[in-house]
Amino acid sequence: MPSIPAVPENHSLVLAEFDCLDPLLSALRLDSGRLKCTCLAVSRKWLALGTSAGGLHLIQKEGWKQRLILTHKEGSITQVACCPHDEDFIAVTTSQGLVVVWELQLERRGRPERVSVSWEHRGQNITSLCWDTSSLRVFAGDSGGKVSYLRAGSSKLGKGSTFVIFPVQTVTTVDSRVVQLGYQDGRLLVSSLSRCYLCDTEKEKFWRVGNKERDGEYGACFFPQNRGLLVGQPPLLYCARPGSRIWEASFTGEVLSTHQFKQLLACPPLPLITYRNEPNYNPAQKSPQSLAFPKLLYFGDQNLLTWTDSAVYIFTPQNGQVLLWTEVKDLVDVAVHRSELFCLHGSGRLSHLSLLPAERCVERLLRRESWTLAATVCCMFQHVVATSRARKCVPLDRLEHLKAQLSSRTHPELINQLEEVMAKLEPLDSASSSRRSSISSHESFNVLDCGIYRVISRRGSQSDEETSSLVNHSTSEEERLKEFSFMQEEDQVDH
Repeated sequence: MPSIPAVPENHSLVLAEFDCLDPLLSALRLDSGRLKCTCLAVSRKWLALGTSAGGLHLIQKEGWKQRLILTHKEGSITQVACCPHDEDFIAVTTSQGLVVVWELQLERRGRPERVSVSWEHRGQNITSLCWDTSSLRVFAGDSGGKVSYLRAGSSKLGKGSTFVIFPVQTVTTVDSRVVQLGYQDGRLLVSSLSRCYLCDTEKEKFWRVGNKERDGEYGACFFPQNRGLLVGQPPLLYCARPGSRIWEASFTGEVLSTHQFKQLLACPPLPLITYRNEPNYNPAQKSPQSLAFPKLLYFGDQNLLTWTDSAVYIFTPQNGQVLLWTEVKDLVDVAVHRSELFCLHGSGRLSHLSLLPAERCVERLLRRESWTLAATVCCMFQHVVATSRARKCVPLDRLEHLKAQLSSRTHPELINQLEEVMAKLEPLDSASSSRRSSISSHESFNVLDCGIYRVISRRGSQSDEETSSLVNHSTSEEERLKEFSFMQEEDQVDH
């Protein structure tokens, strides 16, 4: 095989796919031409999959066990959202314009119940769905520009409370189709085809974000500032603009700056690390990319994630840089939780990706005995693997063992490159590594151990313990998909 080019030293994180979800779709019969997955949502506990037949499959991420199938006769499932503060609640929308809130009642071994239903959007395509971050309230936006909310009753509030019918309320009707909704600290963010709006839902006050309109699918999201010195600061807003631009705005809707990513996206993409094929990094520069970002999501440790139908992009808005971008084909929708992504593809296929430091990626590949892939990542990210901090994940004896697993007949060049990397390894707590780390610390930003640039002058600094969540967030998923156990603990729930 040809020599593997090394990626630039400013890259230390990768997107990796360790699990194959094809057996999951097959077990759910979602790999047929007749029945397809139409939408998805993810939380700490659940992977929720909506289907073209009106079913909602709830998969427990721990062990990948199917716990429930909730069925709906009002059309296919078009949107699904897990309640961020109570995982016993989940909301869905159907193709007929119905909004349903379910209380699952799994902890009390009860049957799931529809605790709230809205026909406010009957006949319209509901295009976005989001939860209030502190109460049982769901917001929905449709293709006509209408935004409404409904409250959910709960059996947790006492006997009979689930039978209280809360009126559905229209929040506003904006000028065009709703592209994305977001909610944070009492304010609703509405992104339409032409502009973004902020709404104080309690005081019923509305603001426009910025003055310039746009025309097309452009997302927007809140960006919490809840770490280190920023605790207590109001969230920021990020709103997509034409030409790979993103507005940064205050919590009152005032545009503070415009991030220009068009020229920065001329950098070559990092390959997706996956069992499906060998990663191939081409160091040749690309042309600048002028893109429309249809959704924006807060992701991982102070990152901003977006995607097109052919790539995933992750930005660090604190310093206006591209953390990485990776080509992922045929993307339809993406759901995120912490540093993991679940991607729905046009074919109905699902993929589960993780953002993690390169040395952690190598460590997990070694545990899975993916020898060739592990060696390839070592060579590609040799500047990361060689550092002293990587010895915690990838000690020398593990690399020696890795080299012994490679065939000199089929991978002679890979073995030679791996030996070159091993010759550069720094021991744990190397002084030279400490010096390089201090040299990498500048007046306006720090390069964190996890590879993220943290701006000091604009946002403040944080301790290593606070900012290394990606490094410390290493889930043991290796055994999760080796055996699928689909527990039909409940019958299908149909209403």
